[in-house]
Amino acid sequence: MSMVAQRVSSDMADTVGFCVLVMQADTEQLSRLPFQTERDTGFRLLELILAESTIKDRGTDHAEQSDIDVSVIIPVHNCESFVEESIRSVASQELTDQRVEIIAVDDGSTDESFTVLSRLAEIFDELSVFTIPNSGSASAPRNFGLDHARGRYVFFLDADDKLEPNALRRLVTVADDTGSGVVLCKLGEFGPQKRASNVPTQAFKKTVYAVDYIESKAYTTLGALKLYRRSTLQQNAIRFPLGYTIGEDQPFAMKAYFHSPHVSILSDRVYYWARGRHDGTNVTSQGQSARKHYLKIKTLIDVIASGPETGSRRNILLRRPLTANAGVPAVFGKPWLLEFGAAERRKMVSDFRELIASLWNDDLRASGTVESQLLIDLLIAGDVESLESVSSTLANNEPIALEFDHSGSQFVYRTANGRQYDNLNLKLSSHEDACWLASSDLHIRGTVGTDGGDRSPDNAQMVWVHRRGGVEKHFDLNLTSNAGNRADRTLFDVKIPTEQLDQPGEWDAFIRARWGKLDLTARFGKSKAHSIRTSPTYIGSPISAAVIYTRFGNLTIDVGPTQNHLSSHIKGRPENVGRLTLFRHEIATVRGDLGYFFGAKVLSHKTSQSVDAEFVKHGSDCASVVVPRAIFRRGPYTISLIDVEGTAHSVDDSACNRTSLRDLRNEMG
Repeated sequence: MSMVAQRVSSDMADTVGFCVLVMQADTEQLSRLPFQTERDTGFRLLELILAESTIKDRGTDHAEQSDIDVSVIIPVHNCESFVEESIRSVASQELTDQRVEIIAVDDGSTDESFTVLSRLAEIFDELSVFTIPNSGSASAPRNFGLDHARGRYVFFLDADDKLEPNALRRLVTVADDTGSGVVLCKLGEFGPQKRASNVPTQAFKKTVYAVDYIESKAYTTLGALKLYRRSTLQQNAIRFPLGYTIGEDQPFAMKAYFHSPHVSILSDRVYYWARGRHDGTNVTSQGQSARKHYLKIKTLIDVIASGPETGSRRNILLRRPLTANAGVPAVFGKPWLLEFGAAERRKMVSDFRELIASLWNDDLRASGTVESQLLIDLLIAGDVESLESVSSTLANNEPIALEFDHSGSQFVYRTANGRQYDNLNLKLSSHEDACWLASSDLHIRGTVGTDGGDRSPDNAQMVWVHRRGGVEKHFDLNLTSNAGNRADRTLFDVKIPTEQLDQPGEWDAFIRARWGKLDLTARFGKSKAHSIRTSPTYIGSPISAAVIYTRFGNLTIDVGPTQNHLSSHIKGRPENVGRLTLFRHEIATVRGDLGYFFGAKVLSHKTSQSVDAEFVKHGSDCASVVVPRAIFRRGPYTISLIDVEGTAHSVDDSACNRTSLRDLRNEMG
């Protein structure tokens, strides 16, 4: 396919009258435009629109019978430094007879992106380049690309990302073999910085074919970066919504799921590489206003409400725009009073109430946080005043005030007019202030409570649960007083005799607190003081257990220990920085992160004999190893340091210098 480059003057496109004439196909008025360039551009735009209408009318047959396997659509905006790598990653894909087309749509870039695209179009026949006036999001260029696509499938690629070699062939093969309407592929990150948003992981635990999009967790990833059967998009008029910059792909992907018989998910390797950029110019890193976010969640709710799902399946889909942190709380929480005027807030409550009243139910409500539960409850009640009060509290980073209802043995929210909201999804909050060992006893001091609660717990325990066996060991907390001026936090201390954790394996720490009949439990240790050392601490001599923090930050004791916990905490390889021959011994000076080492071994290269060596620690970063004469007189040898878990770590000799006592005397004169 030859390169298509149709550039429309942004000045002209911004002229409302001109656009109206084109969209209304008013050929008589177009012919009266005063300048030849305007007339030619107007008729050319009309020609493209009519041509695309003809293509759309051909429907499914055209898509299914195309000699192009996949159309890769790339929206481009100010990506002059990245777009060439993106294009080349597609052009190098191995598809039979190069059955791929690349449609790059420049969204009014102000840098040299269009120049780069035009140059690449002279190199790659499969590349078609278009430019449109800046729209502010990826929706318009993606829709434009869809209108020009000819492939049986469509794949969306961002201009700063790239495809893994052979990715498209694998995706197309799976789509053909399974008949799936959408094929998801695993994403990975690359580049100098972490991405503004995390790549999805929940749906990519394993590779599955022809599965339900809800049962497989595919619904948790609503980004556009997937392979879609184009006939599905054509038949159901699935396009990207306009009006907001982030999340415009969510309604698109949701509709595609609705109209696909099933999906397939490829998790065996990374197929798509998403770039983390340090320049801060990509749309996601810039964020979007609450006003646009409001439009986003309303659009997604409307798509789900009008879709085929009902009951529990619909509830699962509605969690994202309603009860999740990026749903209702992102609009009616902190930003609501700041970004919307009083009249607009009243209208928003009225409109949103009408949209969600029939969708809100106990099961869906149970999936929310206290904040999302109350915000939506108040929206449905039309209680603007109470909603403004809650929003103000959240904007000030304060917890919502809750009262303990003794009759119901639960915390409730009470509005200024006395209305009560109960059955709140409370979470237990705890914080670790200090942790230390005295002999084999682990001492912990911290706080426990519920956010906004007006009452301390009646009693609380630290519960240690054996991860494999499920055995529980309970230790009562000594509850003292409220923490500072916070009525919702109570100070505690507790002593854990670790010998009572009497089964080998990992024991996880939990806090359990009770208010009357209300019983709340949560994992302990994730919230802690910065002064707490999170590297492993070992109990006993010989070692009987290790106090560790998991990769999620929670407190655990590994009795045994049964796992190696030091590999990620020892920084670098110890270095032998010098050897001094002294009478019948050779003394090696070792530097590095030596806090966890307690012994040394020396291996003779000639005899393969390994013997214990004296290990003298001078501090956490310096030690001496005394090498016996029987070893160093036989030639080269290797020193290994032994950590507290018994693992040997070879010492790096590359920077070592050997010095004798005679040399030292000569140097001293």
